[in-house]
Amino acid sequence: MASSVFEILPLSAPIQVDGELGDWVAQDREQALLLPLTDSEWLQDEASSGESEPDGQMVMRLWAAYHGDRFYLAAQWSDATQNATYKPWKLTNGEYVRARTVDDMFVVRLQLGESFSQCMLTNSAYQTDIWRWSAGRSNLAGLADDMKHAYSSKPFDTPAREYEGKNGIVYFLSTYDPGVSGWQNVPRPKGAATVVPSVAKSGESSGSRVDVTAVGQWRDGVWTLEMSRKMNTGDPEDVVFKVGGEQVAQFAVFNAGYQWRKYITNPVLLKFADR
Repeated sequence: MASSVFEILPLSAPIQVDGELGDWVAQDREQALLLPLTDSEWLQDEASSGESEPDGQMVMRLWAAYHGDRFYLAAQWSDATQNATYKPWKLTNGEYVRARTVDDMFVVRLQLGESFSQCMLTNSAYQTDIWRWSAGRSNLAGLADDMKHAYSSKPFDTPAREYEGKNGIVYFLSTYDPGVSGWQNVPRPKGAATVVPSVAKSGESSGSRVDVTAVGQWRDGVWTLEMSRKMNTGDPEDVVFKVGGEQVAQFAVFNAGYQWRKYITNPVLLKFADR
């Protein structure tokens, strides 16, 4: 299932999650796993963000380690344009409407249960633990959204999206973990400003939805992202990382959210070493 194996080693000190790689370098962990990124056919939109097609093979650089009861992850990938605004309110003909502009995103997919597929249009039933970082939302509070995705060839008990899969209809159910996100929507504004943000930092973030800390920095056409989560959150909807254990993971980047392109890695087997 996994095309590569990544040995996860312990750190001598915790990592400060700030979108910088200095802590990794200081602990002689600058060596990264290189993962090719391939263009996904999933959730492409006819409305382009205006960005041009990347030249050549895109590659993600990945770092991962643990210290005590926390797991740390860092990733780097190329993105010529920084998109850090999410659907702002724009004054149009005297009325505020939300623009289609969306932010860059990074997603971690972690196998939940016995089954996993790297293709989201397969008709196999499986579930994934999802960590979603977004440049215009998550960075407001330094917290990613902890979510769960479920896929099936049969309808769920609750309303779900339907897509044409490889062998018929695929039912896709996306749910947030319980809790309050680090960001919140801003109501339709009043005033004369041409553009007004549509999201703001949440007053109170809580629960399993904000288990994952995450901060990204964009410089010179490259995103650097750091994430961290407890090895075991105690939430049954979250995967448990164990020293001596293994975990199947897959990674994706979205240049300008869903409106441009999604690039994915092949699945990776994370092996947590005890040395």
